[in-house]
Amino acid sequence: MSELRVQKDLSSFKRVRVEVKLTPTEFNDYTAKIVKSYLICVEPSFEEVFATEGGLKEVHVTPLLDAEGRAIYPRKVVKCSFCKDTKPKGIGKVKVPSRAYFELSGPKELVDKAYSFGNCKMKIGGKEISVETLGVEEVPIDISISEGISIKFRGPALFRDPWLMGVGLRSRFLPIPMYVFSTNAYSLYGDNYRDALMELEEALVEDHSSLHSVGKVWYYYSGKWLPATSGSVLYWVREESEVLKEILYHASLFGVGSGRAAGFGDVLISSFP
Repeated sequence: MSELRVQKDLSSFKRVRVEVKLTPTEFNDYTAKIVKSYLICVEPSFEEVFATEGGLKEVHVTPLLDAEGRAIYPRKVVKCSFCKDTKPKGIGKVKVPSRAYFELSGPKELVDKAYSFGNCKMKIGGKEISVETLGVEEVPIDISISEGISIKFRGPALFRDPWLMGVGLRSRFLPIPMYVFSTNAYSLYGDNYRDALMELEEALVEDHSSLHSVGKVWYYYSGKWLPATSGSVLYWVREESEVLKEILYHASLFGVGSGRAAGFGDVLISSFP
């Protein structure tokens, strides 16, 4: 039995879904920038949250999501595993619809302010964009573990190197459990995060389908095409534990990897079969 202990009370955090009406337009950047700008515009306390440099923020936003829950952002997907590709050229473009939603996670006292959001007109990337909140609802998080666990990356994910936590920043690209959940283990267990990751490695075994279900995506951010991981992965559960449950819950709440407060690393986690 593991003696690892979580170092924070996750019951003090929550996640909400915010439906919005927008100015339909063509946008040449990552749409989480619209989300962050809107949050700061309607509630100034978000400015300090997003402006803080470094560290692992316990705040997460998604990019804009369409009615089917798909992330809206300029992208070029590499459609074959382990094949050669080149960085895309030109400007990334995406159409912002008139209706969309985003999700926001963080401390309850901060997230609950979403229920009073109104509307705001902003200028982002040379575009005049109006955003209005249409409705807010809490997103329940219920982690149930069975024979397998399915992880769907909703938008680009930037897995953080587990050997550089707290001292440097580097991305990893393979869906190995200790890469995918390195940030979550560090946030939950502090200096003991490596013990948690080793327990996670023992608990989860990736299915062979990961070789084609997880892939590379180029996303457009601040005038640059950058690489990330997208798709989905199935892990078989070799051994269930509290550490596994806690890390999966944290990932469902805050996402995985780097840039979670900037709209990266959002995941949908479900049991399988």
